[in-house]
Amino acid sequence: MRATLHGGLSDATLVRLLACARLRGRLDACFGSGPVGAGDAPAWLLADPAEAVRRAGAILHGRAIRSVLTGPDVAALVAAIGREAHALGLRHGAEAPARDHGGDLAGAIRRDGAACLGAWLRTRAAPLRAAILLALPPGLAGTEPTEAIDTEAVIEAVARSFAPPGNAEAGAGV
Repeated sequence: MRATLHGGLSDATLVRLLACARLRGRLDACFGSGPVGAGDAPAWLLADPAEAVRRAGAILHGRAIRSVLTGPDVAALVAAIGREAHALGLRHGAEAPARDHGGDLAGAIRRDGAACLGAWLRTRAAPLRAAILLALPPGLAGTEPTEAIDTEAVIEAVARSFAPPGNAEAGAGV
C-alpha cells in the first residue's frame, strides 16, 4: 500500500488510513481485497494474518523455541509471539533446521514468518496477494527469505494449526 500511494508514508499514517472505516472500503476496492480478492483467501489467513506470520516463524524457528528452557524466558517468548505460535514451534522443533536468530528469537520469528508468507503470496494471484498484504499490520509485509524455505509446507502446517481439533479439512484451502 505504501508503494502504491506514496513511498514516504509512515507506519502511523498507514495505520490511521486503514483504521478509517470510510476509506477502508475504497482501499479494499483499489487494492483488490474486496469481494473478488478476499473470496479466494483462506478464512484463517484473512482473519488474522499477523498470527499466521507468527505461526510460520515459529515453525521455522522451532528448534530454537525448544531450546528456551527457563520459566521467565519461556514466559517472555510466549508473551511476544503468543501461546498458539509457541506450541506450534514446539511441535515442529524436532524437524526444524537450526536457524540463526541473532539473539532476538521473537524478532526473528516475526521477520522470517513474514518472509515466508511473502514468498508464498508471490506465488498466488494478485487479488489474493493484495487482500492479505492490506490486512497485515505495517512492517509485516514479507521481505525476501534469507534462507531456503519450503513455503508450501510451512503455510500448510500453519493452515492445519488454525483448524479446529478433529477437523483437518477446515484449515485447508491454501
